[in-house]
Amino acid sequence: MKIVRLSAIVVILSTLVVGFVLDQEPRTFDDFAPVDRLGVPATSTGTWFCPGGSGEGGSAVVGLEIVNAGTEPATGEITALGSTAGDQSTIQLALPPGERVSVALPDFAPESDWVGAVVEVDGPMVIVEQSHEGPTGTDRSTCATRTGTSFAVTDGATRVLSDGEEMTLLLLNPFQEDAVVDISFVADVGPDSLDSVVVPAQRVVAINVTEEVTVARRVAATVDVISGRVSVARVQIRDSESLRGLAVTPVVPDGAEVSVIPILGTGQTIDIITVTNPRRTDTAEVDLEILTDGSVFLDPIELTVRPGRTVRIDMSTEDRLGELGAFSVIARSLNAIPVAVMLESSAGLATEGVPGTAAVVGIDGASNMWIAPMEGGAGLLAVVNPSTISIAIVDVYVVDPAGQRFVLSVELGPGRRTTIPVTEIGEGRPIVVVESTAPVVVGRDLTGFTSRQLLGGAAVGEVIALSRIE
Repeated sequence: MKIVRLSAIVVILSTLVVGFVLDQEPRTFDDFAPVDRLGVPATSTGTWFCPGGSGEGGSAVVGLEIVNAGTEPATGEITALGSTAGDQSTIQLALPPGERVSVALPDFAPESDWVGAVVEVDGPMVIVEQSHEGPTGTDRSTCATRTGTSFAVTDGATRVLSDGEEMTLLLLNPFQEDAVVDISFVADVGPDSLDSVVVPAQRVVAINVTEEVTVARRVAATVDVISGRVSVARVQIRDSESLRGLAVTPVVPDGAEVSVIPILGTGQTIDIITVTNPRRTDTAEVDLEILTDGSVFLDPIELTVRPGRTVRIDMSTEDRLGELGAFSVIARSLNAIPVAVMLESSAGLATEGVPGTAAVVGIDGASNMWIAPMEGGAGLLAVVNPSTISIAIVDVYVVDPAGQRFVLSVELGPGRRTTIPVTEIGEGRPIVVVESTAPVVVGRDLTGFTSRQLLGGAAVGEVIALSRIE
């Protein structure tokens, strides 16, 4: 197979004041080490890895938003890393309390088709998210706080001519040494692979899956890092007469024994859950447990996922779920084989409500405090209590330049969840802080007037693996 060669383009810089220093000296990140093996972004690291998106005029133009959910000023430093050698810049930022600072990332790697970033912050309540905008839609995701050596991309599609489906993998290497990865594809058109792909030091590499695995209705991928560490994201574009959308989804390293999809069933959508077993020898037995707001108890969906395979479940065809309204799913591996889980939710152009696509990976950890910036429109904040024995008292706050104020409180019984409309939390784009007496999982459905995004929150401090919670 042919490895994609990225051609450099020159982008005219737009005028944007983002900070007070622009430093062209290269940065080093070799001292960064993962705090834990969980995929939940957590503020305790202070370092955020953003796989990025396309440059100006591309299919998924990337921007960063640094959110200070604290009541004290903070500072940050962004190092933009492009796909072209030497195309990088460092930007120093002042981060006022209760505010968001936006950065047009392509402005600081103007010679690159693709650009990512590493962001260092000194505030205990600061998180970093990336936004994407292209001809087919918009998306938003939280940057990662760890790199990894093994990734499973559970789903994608490459039928570019018939359905406008294009899939790209973004590999960010923030370190001083080159990384080498092997990529395996399993698709309905057959298996394939790319071996010994070099991800140069402090660069972004884009793998055009559409060219490597053509005309696939379904394609999953595993990324095994032979040397070094990377951060990975999937870019999925759909542009047909019935469905248009852009979904840029961070890929969580390693998989998990237990993970949560916080929010499904919120409208006239097709909700597809995919579960990938990245192991080469062991079969995973997985239950998809249904969590509701009330007293309804449903039997789980039982799955058998063979080694190296992906199982795809259309939740929209499960008749017993049709009357539930919003619900959550816990994916639990019964024989302790870690699996990767993703939800892709889509609404066609003829559907009532907001058309487009949105995707989120399973969240594998819980925390007593979360930061969850919200948007306006019809968005929802989802809170899940994964414990089978503990009650969680959840308090919701909003932070702005005037400080932090209490909004509401809710009690969640064991194995229960709730959704809170953004209209009940605050106007505009409230910066939300969730505090709980027991570890919970927080997710967001950011449904605006023209687009919809699904994503989790960012944990503050300690994160507990869901597999350890009783």
